[in-house]
Amino acid sequence: MRDPDRPRTRMWPWVAVCVVVAAVVATLVVPKALAGHRKVLVIGDSLSAQSTPAFDADLQAKGFTPEVHALSGTGLLDTQTNWAALAAELVKSFDPDVVSVEFIGNYGLFGERPGVAPHSPQFYAAWAQAAQRLENVLTSRGAQVYWVIGPPVAQAQGEQELVQLDHIYESLHAPDTPSGHPLTIDEVTPFSAPGGGYTGSVPGPGGAPVQVRAPDGTHFTQAGFERFAAVVTQTIANGPTRSTFP
Repeated sequence: MRDPDRPRTRMWPWVAVCVVVAAVVATLVVPKALAGHRKVLVIGDSLSAQSTPAFDADLQAKGFTPEVHALSGTGLLDTQTNWAALAAELVKSFDPDVVSVEFIGNYGLFGERPGVAPHSPQFYAAWAQAAQRLENVLTSRGAQVYWVIGPPVAQAQGEQELVQLDHIYESLHAPDTPSGHPLTIDEVTPFSAPGGGYTGSVPGPGGAPVQVRAPDGTHFTQAGFERFAAVVTQTIANGPTRSTFP
């Protein structure tokens, strides 16, 4: 019960101040709090592009807001597709909390760089520089960036290249992780034979084999798309989703 002797008129200035402060705090803090850990940007080549429906369904089911911007056939050294510039626009427009990056080494479909031959030392050096540039852009507003490692491909030369690129991704400098290197998503294990190496099928429910890779040895079947997206989604859901950024 209110004390009848306590004057109500003296309370109102303080109430008004509290209301104003609360409104300012809500304006400045609540939107970021509501948005934090929610927006996931997926970028990459055809593996991510063709998995878009699975990404949308899986990420939304985990409470994330997905944005998939993947371009088939592209790579980090394209002269006609500038992924650093595209990423800068996406960071500005979407402001993701999490980013999944997947590139398996496409080169030449959208322009080659002079003096940079596929699989050459110059190729790997240029790819490492482009990957670091992309990491810097994607983390510029505090997003937590995951680099996809794998999955294996059937072609021996393609697999050798992918292993080299995976080492590059794992060695990038990440400004806001305890290790100083980016977080990674293991897509090698889910798409490998029991003893390691490429496999076109994996055990499904009841142990029956399920075809997850397309005949070309690189792309996925529908079951593969779903498996690929599920691994990315679960890794993001289990791990850090935004770094502390001023």
